[in-house]
Amino acid sequence: MPGTARKRDPAAARQRILAAAQALLVQGDGNFEMSWVAKAAGVSQGLAYHHFGSKEGLLQAVVNDFYDRVDDAALMARLHEIQDWEAREQERVYRYIEFLINDPLGVVIITRLARTPAVAVVEAERWDALVAVGARNVAEGQASGAVGARENSELLAAMVLGAVRAAVARAIAQGRTKQTRKLAREIWAFARRGLQLNEAA
Repeated sequence: MPGTARKRDPAAARQRILAAAQALLVQGDGNFEMSWVAKAAGVSQGLAYHHFGSKEGLLQAVVNDFYDRVDDAALMARLHEIQDWEAREQERVYRYIEFLINDPLGVVIITRLARTPAVAVVEAERWDALVAVGARNVAEGQASGAVGARENSELLAAMVLGAVRAAVARAIAQGRTKQTRKLAREIWAFARRGLQLNEAA
């Protein structure tokens, strides 16, 4: 009926709070307060605390949401349309680098926020799952003959993923973010040496 209060939608309110926190983190170069978020989201500060418990809880939710999007776009994408193992994994690395560099929140997370306890907890929790998926990919490459390195696939996956993440963080710090494809080629050149990729797999 006209004039009646709009029905409350907890999921929509939660999403507004999350989106406001993401925007404020980018604007504030990694800084935000719950009061700012509540105002930007058009909700009470109490409701923001109700949904996320604390500032740290909201920050962790933002970071988890970001990595969910990274996973969908690159790290966990199946990429079935690319048959060649190296071409597929090189494309995955490129998409990962492109996402981290082009998403404003990505730059903040892997530089300004990387050492904060709340973010470190999230990244530690997600790292094991990511390495497990990477290890399966590497083992597949070893089985097909594309990957020449015989070391443990989990160790190799951790090496590649860690190197890519560290290299992107350094490139951002140095302002080398304009030529994403060139940067991805340079990083992949290192990864392929570590994996001992065969020229004709």
